[in-house]
Amino acid sequence: MKNIVRVNARELKSLDDNKFTPKPVYQTDEMKVVLAYFKPGQFIPVHSPQVDVVLCVLEGEAEIIAGDEQVLAKKDDLIIIPKGEKRGVKALSELTLLHVVQPPPGEADHKEVHQRLAEGKFD
Repeated sequence: MKNIVRVNARELKSLDDNKFTPKPVYQTDEMKVVLAYFKPGQFIPVHSPQVDVVLCVLEGEAEIIAGDEQVLAKKDDLIIIPKGEKRGVKALSELTLLHVVQPPPGEADHKEVHQRLAEGKFD
């Protein structure tokens, strides 16, 4: 029998004054599940990785770039962005985001993210 994972997003919540806080909760060769916590103004920069992503807002509001769209996302909104499409998240309030990617991103997928974070650029 495989291990079942049960987590509580509120209990895992932790915030960092300098950057968003990702909390990986599950990963296989096929997918990765992360809870991400943001203070207002913190962000995942716009990038175009070769992975599909499902974003679900559990708490708060965010500006989400999805392809050519700019979406105001709020609690209980679900956004699915196919691989290769632009995506980025900027917290407009304290934000808890469920982030499911398939397959798990590699270093090449995060190169643009690390560069934009170092530059402090969302888009």
